[in-house]
Amino acid sequence: MKDKPMSERLAVVSGGSRGLGRHIAAALAAAGCRVVLTAREAARAREAARKIGGRCEGLALDQRERSSIEAFAGEVLGRFGTPDILVNNAAITASGARGSVIELDPDAWDDIIATNLTGVFLLTRAFLPAMIERDRGDIFMISSMSGKKGDAGTSAYNASKFGLQGFSQALMYEVRRHNIRVMVLNPSRIDTGEDTGDQYGHGVYLHAADIGATVAHLAALPGRTMFRDMDIFGTNPP
Repeated sequence: MKDKPMSERLAVVSGGSRGLGRHIAAALAAAGCRVVLTAREAARAREAARKIGGRCEGLALDQRERSSIEAFAGEVLGRFGTPDILVNNAAITASGARGSVIELDPDAWDDIIATNLTGVFLLTRAFLPAMIERDRGDIFMISSMSGKKGDAGTSAYNASKFGLQGFSQALMYEVRRHNIRVMVLNPSRIDTGEDTGDQYGHGVYLHAADIGATVAHLAALPGRTMFRDMDIFGTNPP
């Protein structure tokens, strides 16, 4: 089966209104995809989509809430059809729940796990039947090097990203026979601001635009290829 050109693909990017997600959404839009990005507030999602331009739409999604995920998925499927690309990017960062295990507020733990892990499961599950029925699709999991190495004071974030690794591997074995690729990206430290710095040289960190370009590139690869798990580093950080 010949792959669709990027201009005929629908991409859903959770948490696409700012930071890393905004750069991923912009890269997919620049590649020609129709893009639906999300934020917890509808106004912020719409404004981010307007700035990206092209065929980009912004919708509200609170990944901590099952009802919000179900409503969002229903709207996407009803208005736009089955996503060709799902980018599970929405997450609470490590700074959202810092502290030793003894000090960590259980509510902060629950919030990170609900967003970074359970929300990914629920959002993927909401679109999976339609992707399986069509027998094609790409699912990107935006993880972190924190999903491979624990650090003191970030146990909740580490647990969510380690869990995402296990979930993604199990999912890949379930859906690969339906021509659905599951690809996990593990960025190291990244700059999520505007891409105005040097692209190579001393003191250069990875930029969020690089992750966006990587997602667009991987999605464009022939369907018989798959990068299951990719660690991504800046070439020459300080």
